[in-house]
Amino acid sequence: MSDKVGRRPGMARRVALVAAAATLTLGSVAGLAGSASGDTEQLRSPIGTWAVEIKFASSTKKERALFALRADGSFTLADGKRVGLGTWRPTATGFRYVFRHYNLNADGAFDWELRGVQDGQVTSADTFTSSGTGTSVDADGNVQGVFQTQVEGKRYSVQAP
Repeated sequence: MSDKVGRRPGMARRVALVAAAATLTLGSVAGLAGSASGDTEQLRSPIGTWAVEIKFASSTKKERALFALRADGSFTLADGKRVGLGTWRPTATGFRYVFRHYNLNADGAFDWELRGVQDGQVTSADTFTSSGTGTSVDADGNVQGVFQTQVEGKRYSVQAP
């Protein structure tokens, strides 16, 4: 074989080029497969807008709210009475978000603040669950109570309002 390659100097170069092209093609296909799984991971990201139901462990009380988790790590909630602000970050098992919102009394004056901490997991492309605590703090910084909560979220978007 080396005799034939020696007599046809371009043959070795063509074999090398074909091998390189095959390697690039296989690498591209593997990259696409990785990209596809990356897309699946993106669907499992908590980034987006969510309609949520909040359940309190100590009672049958339930609340509804809207959450927004943004790519920059910011978090917003609105429940019709209050707006809360916070941050979120990925964790080894899902994500963690923290927030605060103020409650005003009937006269519109500051009454108390809720400080929430939740650990969550995206359970499908359009659902998540989380659990954690809400700590109520009065105007003087005194803890009024700590509440265990469970949150169930359903993603909404232009495609699925």
